[in-house]
Amino acid sequence: MHLRVLLLPSLIVTLTSCAEITDLHCANINWYNFGYQTGLDGKPSSVITSEAGICRASAAAPREDLALQGYRAGLENYCTPTNAFRIGQRGGALSSFCAPEKLSLMRQPHQNGLQDRRLSRQIRELETERDRLRDQRDRIDIDEDRRAEIRRDIRALERRIDRLEDRRLLLSLVN
Repeated sequence: MHLRVLLLPSLIVTLTSCAEITDLHCANINWYNFGYQTGLDGKPSSVITSEAGICRASAAAPREDLALQGYRAGLENYCTPTNAFRIGQRGGALSSFCAPEKLSLMRQPHQNGLQDRRLSRQIRELETERDRLRDQRDRIDIDEDRRAEIRRDIRALERRIDRLEDRRLLLSLVN
C-alpha cells in the first residue's frame, strides 16, 4: 500500500510532463515544413496522419492540410533521378511513394549510386592495404629485394585505385 502511495504522485507528474511536452511540440510545429521533410525523406503520408492524431489530443490544432501540401512538395524533390543516385550512395532503398513514371526514371540512377557506394568501399579497402604496405616498406629491418617488391605492390594498388576512381567519376557524370 505504501508503495502505491509513493508511486502515484510520481506517475501523475510524469504523465503531466508528457502532456505538456506534447502540447509544446504541437503548438510549435511548422506543419508545412514537417510535411515537406516527410516527403523529402520518402516516408508515407501516414506519418503526417499519425502526428496530427497525436496533436488532436493536445491543446494545439494540427494543420494537416499544410502538412500535406508540404508533403507533396517534398515528395517532388525526393522523386528525382539525382536524389535516387544519392540514396543509392548511402545504401538506401527507393521509396515506393513516387508516381510509377518517376520511379522508373529513378531506378538506374539508384543502381548507379549503389555501384558508386561499392566502388568507394573497394577504394577504401585498397587504400588501407596500400597504407599497410607503405608502413611495411618504411621499416628498416627489411632487405632491398623485399622493399622493391613492396614498392611494385604499392604501384599496382595505386593503379587499381585510380581505375576505380575513374569509374566513380564516370558514374557521377552520368547522373
